[in-house]
Amino acid sequence: MKIKQLFAVIKLNSHLQFADPTVQFIMILVPLIMAPFMLPAAKIQLSAEGYIHTNGAEQVIPGLAILFSFFSIQLIIQMFFDETIWNTWDRQQISATSLTEIITGKAVVAYLIQVFQLGTVILISVLVFKFRINGNWFAFVMIIISFAATLTFFGIMLVSWSKSSAIALSLSNLLGILMAGLGGSLSPVTSFPRWSKILARIDPAYWGLLAIKKISLDHGNFATIVPHLSILWSMTLIFCLLSLIGFHFQPLKEGNN
Repeated sequence: MKIKQLFAVIKLNSHLQFADPTVQFIMILVPLIMAPFMLPAAKIQLSAEGYIHTNGAEQVIPGLAILFSFFSIQLIIQMFFDETIWNTWDRQQISATSLTEIITGKAVVAYLIQVFQLGTVILISVLVFKFRINGNWFAFVMIIISFAATLTFFGIMLVSWSKSSAIALSLSNLLGILMAGLGGSLSPVTSFPRWSKILARIDPAYWGLLAIKKISLDHGNFATIVPHLSILWSMTLIFCLLSLIGFHFQPLKEGNN
C-alpha cells in the first residue's frame, strides 16, 4: 500500500464530504432536538432500575447518538456509489491507486465522520443536558472509537454486497433502526421480552450501549469493558473480512446505480 496514494484518497474524499456538510450537521442536530422530550421518561426508567440520582441523559444521549450513527451509514454508502455515478470507480483502479488504497482511504474518512458525530453529540450533551460520566473517561472514549469502527465497516460491508445504492440505503435504514432499537437506543434492553434479549447479543449497539451504561452509571473502568470491547473488535474484523470478500466477488460497476 502506497502512503502517497492513500493520503490522496483521504484528502479527496474529505473534501467531497465536507464541501456540503448538511447531512452531518443534521445527524448531530436532530438527536439534540429530540433529547429534551425523552429525558423525563428515561429518568423514570432509570429510577426504577435503582439509579435515583440521574436525570435521564445517561440513557437518552448515548442511545440517540448511536441511533443517528446508524443513519449516517448512508454517507458511507453514498461515498462509494457516487463513484459509479461519476464513472470514476474503475478509472481510479487502473490508475496508480489500488483498490485496497481506495477502500482504505474511504474507510478512514467514514470512520472520522462517525467519531466526530458521536463525539460532538456527547460533548454538547455534557454542557446542555448535564450528561455525566461517573466512571473512567478513557474507557468511555475507547468505547466510542471502537463502536465507530464497527459501524464504519458494517456500512462498507453493505456497500460490498449490494448491487445498487438503493438496495444498500434501504438495508442500512432497515437494519439501522432494527439494530439501534434492539440494542437499547430507545428503551433499556431489560424491559424487552426474553427472545429479544437473546437476539440483542449479536447486535453491536447492544454491546456499545451496555459498556457505556457500565461507565456512565456504574463507575466502570477500562477493565470493566474489556469483554465488550473484545466483542466489538471481533465484529469489526468480521465486517471487514466480509467487505473484502464482497468487493472481490461483486465489485462495483460503473453506472450500476
